[in-house]
Amino acid sequence: MAKPKNVDEYLQKLEGHFAHPILSKVRQIVHDTVPGIEEKIKWGSPSFEYKGLMMSMVAFKENAAVWFHKGALLDDPRALLEATSEDTKSMRKYRISSIDALDEEGLVALVKEAVAKNESGEQVKDFNKPDGRYDRSTRLEQALSHNSRARETYEALTGYKKREYVEFIESAKQEATRQRRLEKSINLLEQGRGLNDQYRT
Repeated sequence: MAKPKNVDEYLQKLEGHFAHPILSKVRQIVHDTVPGIEEKIKWGSPSFEYKGLMMSMVAFKENAAVWFHKGALLDDPRALLEATSEDTKSMRKYRISSIDALDEEGLVALVKEAVAKNESGEQVKDFNKPDGRYDRSTRLEQALSHNSRARETYEALTGYKKREYVEFIESAKQEATRQRRLEKSINLLEQGRGLNDQYRT
């Protein structure tokens, strides 16, 4: 799918998809709660900016997700938010499986909290401190040295997308799992794809 130019185009491409009414409603709630909030397309998906990046929303195959970029700072009394992994420092996501499952009051409260955090300029402690564990993968480097097509794709990726591959492989606890993930990674790279491109609508 070609990268959408704006949020209207992103939602138009979702017409007929279960996530369309969910993200359309999320968008309405955000604008009703924060008049004048700025919309942009970042990383291929809609984002909302108010005194800095505040939120994003994405359609996946089985659910829609609303990302709060300072989610770790939010009180979240209804426990709507979750971290992608235990290593996720700041971002938190609210997964929504259907329009009926959308907690509108809870979302409004989270949006208001997110506005307050951006107004205050507060950041999660050590948010920008690099985590050196996933800077490189010897396994991946060795595999790429024997596969020119995969290596060409990998070298053309952004630093963020390279890191996704390294973390995917090296975060596995079992050697067998690391090997399976390495094989999957090389296969995707041979196809010219980033690790999570299939989820970026």
